[in-house]
Amino acid sequence: MDLIETIRPAVADGRYRITLHAAQRLAQRGLELWQLEIGLEEGDVLDVRDADLPNPSIVVVQELPDGTEVNAVWSYIAVIDTAQLVTAHFFDGG
Repeated sequence: MDLIETIRPAVADGRYRITLHAAQRLAQRGLELWQLEIGLEEGDVLDVRDADLPNPSIVVVQELPDGTEVNAVWSYIAVIDTAQLVTAHFFDGG
């Protein structure tokens, strides 16, 4: 199974966490967590990072409700069957 197909249902079921880094970046960039939650369902996987430690991750291009695109990094923690938002940023790096 693809990592995105593991992460999407976990987020939809509320089985996810957000890192402190992600919370800080969302606040800095004026993003709301709910925007990343709903954008994940239709997002496109840009990169799969199976070798990331401590957990494999994916970079997903997600669209915000206003049409703005962001890159979101999601990981999956298999031992607790939980997805994790690692960070999110705009394409210009902001």
